[in-house]
Amino acid sequence: MKKHAFALLSIVTISVATLVSCNKDKEPAVTTSGLYTGSFEGNYMGEDSLTSSGYQVEVVALNDNKIKITGNNFEPFEVLVTTNGLNVEAVSKSDPYLLDFIFIGNENKLKFTFNKGANEAKFIGLK
Repeated sequence: MKKHAFALLSIVTISVATLVSCNKDKEPAVTTSGLYTGSFEGNYMGEDSLTSSGYQVEVVALNDNKIKITGNNFEPFEVLVTTNGLNVEAVSKSDPYLLDFIFIGNENKLKFTFNKGANEAKFIGLK
């Protein structure tokens, strides 16, 4: 009887752990949310900006798979994201202004390039 109870408890524990980990995978926006600090290179409204370290970008989850990225010296923009293993990537390149986007999960690193005409932002930073 004790063996059956232990086996049942083990199965329940594994099932709950699986549900929790799957739930996180279904919320890539939450995974990427936070404040990132790193290097920035950009051009906004004719002004060049370059910061080798200490530049901050904020990522806010708008829902389970959509984020908003804000910072000084560039227009805020939104990205649909999905989980690809440990990493989070843009869902598609349908946004003509988003040239590059990836969140590297095991390093808590965010990298993006956003270009809208003469305005461009390139960022690499850590959470």
